[in-house]
Amino acid sequence: MIAASFGLANLISRPGGGRLFDEVAKRFGMRGRLWTLWLVQTLGGVLCVILGRVNSLGGSIIVMILFSFFCQAACGLTFGVVPFVSRRSIGLILGMTGGGGNVGAENGITYMVIMIICCTLPLCLINFPQWGGNPSSSSSSSATEEDYYMAEWSSHEKERGLHQASLKFAENSRRERGEDRLVILHR
Repeated sequence: MIAASFGLANLISRPGGGRLFDEVAKRFGMRGRLWTLWLVQTLGGVLCVILGRVNSLGGSIIVMILFSFFCQAACGLTFGVVPFVSRRSIGLILGMTGGGGNVGAENGITYMVIMIICCTLPLCLINFPQWGGNPSSSSSSSATEEDYYMAEWSSHEKERGLHQASLKFAENSRRERGEDRLVILHR
């Protein structure tokens, strides 16, 4: 029953992570999504370290449930960023993301903590030219969603109309700018 509570957290935390992502994205766009993912996943890593140090059953259960919540929420949050990486290769990227979640699962808690922290660090390097991302970057005012997603297609593919779904996706992605940037763009 105690071990089952780890998986049971999926019912609340993954959708909760997605809901949190939607709320943060409304206000701060992609930059907010990336920072929320970093924060939730890092807190999961910290709770994992604490779990390895707790010396009582009751304390271990409480920390495990908290860790599970943050771990599963981070999984849900990850899939809130993945579709924006490449519209053209979305299946490949989603598959790699889903499959990569199992890497290292058979190792002990120490290895899991190392994996969590190492997998979280590259989030600081992600930067979308039209939205920004990492702390030292900002969005380029001239970069557009269309520029970003159309760069994946050759002129021959565009002539054949293969880029149309990506173009529609780019139009729908404008909300990733966040409310603060949208207000400035509308002025």
